[in-house]
Amino acid sequence: MPDDDHVQTGRLRRLSRLAYLTARTTGDLLAQQARRTLGGEASPDLRKAAERILGTLGELKGAALKLGQALAMDPDALPAEARRIVARLLAQAPQRMSFEQVAEVVRAELGHDPDELFAAFDREPLAAASLGQVHGARLRDGRDVVVKVQYPGVDRALESDLANAAVLVRGLSLTGETLDGRPYYEEVRASLLRELDYVQEAEQCRAYAQAARGYPELAVPEVVPDLSSLRVLCLTRLRGPHLLELMESNPSDEERYRVGRLLAFAIWGPFYAARRIHADPHPGNFLLLPDGRLGVLDFGATKLLSEPFAATYRSFLEANAQGKRAMQVGPALERAGFRFIGDDVQAAHEFCQRLADIVERPIQTDEPYDFGADPMVQDVRRLVQSQPRVALAVKPPAEAILFYRAATGLAHDLRLLKVKGRFRPILREIEARGRLA
Repeated sequence: MPDDDHVQTGRLRRLSRLAYLTARTTGDLLAQQARRTLGGEASPDLRKAAERILGTLGELKGAALKLGQALAMDPDALPAEARRIVARLLAQAPQRMSFEQVAEVVRAELGHDPDELFAAFDREPLAAASLGQVHGARLRDGRDVVVKVQYPGVDRALESDLANAAVLVRGLSLTGETLDGRPYYEEVRASLLRELDYVQEAEQCRAYAQAARGYPELAVPEVVPDLSSLRVLCLTRLRGPHLLELMESNPSDEERYRVGRLLAFAIWGPFYAARRIHADPHPGNFLLLPDGRLGVLDFGATKLLSEPFAATYRSFLEANAQGKRAMQVGPALERAGFRFIGDDVQAAHEFCQRLADIVERPIQTDEPYDFGADPMVQDVRRLVQSQPRVALAVKPPAEAILFYRAATGLAHDLRLLKVKGRFRPILREIEARGRLA
């Protein structure tokens, strides 16, 4: 494997770059807030702040660029203007590899240059993800494909980010069980390291496609195994605008709801049918195909959940589909592997019930629910902030991390798309199709 310095890998250097970015961006946002308080106009410096965020995270890549994806979706992390800018720029291949670097990786992994392996191979990338760069290509049998090529050095960069995070995690664990996040850190670490293995991602792509077979409205690319390896992944190409482009095109309410239904299928369909969750549902991982299907991309963070955990959340989905509230949430969560530490287990159970009441609002009404005006994320945070000790006493199993990443990512997508409609019928469809799977 070529040893290239395309990605910064040193722990201290990466940490210092993030610290500098945080300080600069915080200053920009405080100044912006002050101008608004005084009745001033939005500053053009806000775009510079967003571009600085993307430039730094694009340079660092790895876990750092994944942070940029989270910032683009979180309603409390950045002002709406900055979120839109970051989200849009994320799709524009920041800090791209040169074609010579790409060819070197392909040659090291597959034994030949791209021009020898493919009938055509685009020199310019389609996109730059957190761990690899994507190029369009054509096979000798005429099929259009995309080829994801891993950044040289990104494995060491990711290990550096994880080592920096581990210092904080270990320090907090010394304060006692309440702040011990080591199981969750290990789950996230394992998930991120799996994403470096494109052989595993190919397997997860096939597994997701099998779990989603009851949803012809979804399109999943096919793996081309002869042109895939540990650091090169070749998939059949799905064509169409990304979800972000739809969000910016001012679609009709009917189109927003149609796509929102497909997004719900993409996340909850494979989960209900086969315990398989897609844990990276940011807008860049969905395409709108010309035939109306929703293309689903990037399967490095998919996960097969345990049967006890999945059974509990299936029961919640079934209750919601029938218009019933999920009751006795605390005891049900215990069966899913949750632990409630401390003396007041009843308070922890009541906290979980209140949390469930918030997240179930979209399906606890027969009236159209407006995700564009949805305060769900803020209400969850307010509840946690109002009862921090109780919240810290609730210890989900480690596998819940990716499950909740999928659920909150879907909610963010629906909010950004401003989907409005009735959601209980969608759950009924998922339940009915899942029983036929």
